[in-house]
Amino acid sequence: MKLPPGYADRKGDSLPPNPVCKLQKSLYGLKQASRQWFLKFSTTLTSLGFIQTHSDHTCFIKITDALFLCVIVYVDDIVIVSNTDSEVDLLKQQLKHHFKLRDLGPMKYFLGLEIARSSDGIHVCQRKYALDLLDETGLLGCKPSSVPMDPSIKFSKEEGGALVDAEAYRCLIGRLMYLQITRPDITFAVNKLSQFSCAPRQSHLTAVLKILHYIKGTVGQGLFYSSKAELQIQAFADADWGSCQDTRRSTSGHCISLGTSLITWKSKKQQVVSKSTAEAEYRSLSVVTDEILWLTNFLKELRIPLSKSTLLFCDNTAAIHIAHNTVFHERTKNVEIDCYNVRDWLVAGLFKLLHVRTDLQLADPFTKPLYPAQFKRLFGKMGLLNIFVPS
Repeated sequence: MKLPPGYADRKGDSLPPNPVCKLQKSLYGLKQASRQWFLKFSTTLTSLGFIQTHSDHTCFIKITDALFLCVIVYVDDIVIVSNTDSEVDLLKQQLKHHFKLRDLGPMKYFLGLEIARSSDGIHVCQRKYALDLLDETGLLGCKPSSVPMDPSIKFSKEEGGALVDAEAYRCLIGRLMYLQITRPDITFAVNKLSQFSCAPRQSHLTAVLKILHYIKGTVGQGLFYSSKAELQIQAFADADWGSCQDTRRSTSGHCISLGTSLITWKSKKQQVVSKSTAEAEYRSLSVVTDEILWLTNFLKELRIPLSKSTLLFCDNTAAIHIAHNTVFHERTKNVEIDCYNVRDWLVAGLFKLLHVRTDLQLADPFTKPLYPAQFKRLFGKMGLLNIFVPS
């Protein structure tokens, strides 16, 4: 450390040779605090025999023939998963020699996530977070909506009424983004409306409030992970061609399930303009291929065997033919190189590419707003459950 340039002696004081500044801040006030904390924590776990996974650097595992011990860290919040309670207690005692810990017992509430366990499986939701959001916006007593976004309304940057408070709009979008952790049913709506955060208009704010009206009717909705599900990866990829009114770019969407349990999903506007529906669908296949590859490698590191081959479903036959046909030049000459990983991994046997009817395409609600009947039917097949609704 060195004194900043221009620092001079105060009257009556003289500085010793090579003086430095005494830091009057705690570690949490420094920009590098989280990095130094994680370095200390990872070094400690490594010394205790843990291995840091390559697929997720915040996940540490210790696996033997009879032991499965996994530690997941988010900043200074830690989750320990194991099949042996005695090993968990031993790890807690070892960590207490290096850090100040507060044991919260079996996980019931973690970073806004509410976890309920039974012999049938695990349910994860954000009910309290959703209620707090509704309370802060004054919509706790609002009328519920059946869908998060009206399919008949088209949004544009230049149209939609007068400009509104951008800071308040971005705050709402940020809160809804965190709610997406357990609410895939609002993913497309939040992704679409976040594209207008720079200069939101009245129609955009009204659409955000409609999402809150939808949340009011589904406050306890969350993800259910069945304990009886088959260990097979099933992925659905879809795209809505030229859906953006301002840029004419397409929207890609996909969802991946392990058995009947939804584990990852995404809705995102493509980075370039696709010239055809087949090209837009093929780009969506490329994105989900990367996700399948990552997920497969992560499960291998966790030593979780897959019972059957991975299945990838697409409702566009032209995109499927492009993935299988190596000389489909007229359709693929304008596609970037990074999209060709679909064909390579298909040939390598990473997954099987199959056709699915459009009305059974589970990734459809991640690419466009749907009417209530189709919306509820598709999300009803993804393992979403509201345990707070009377049976």
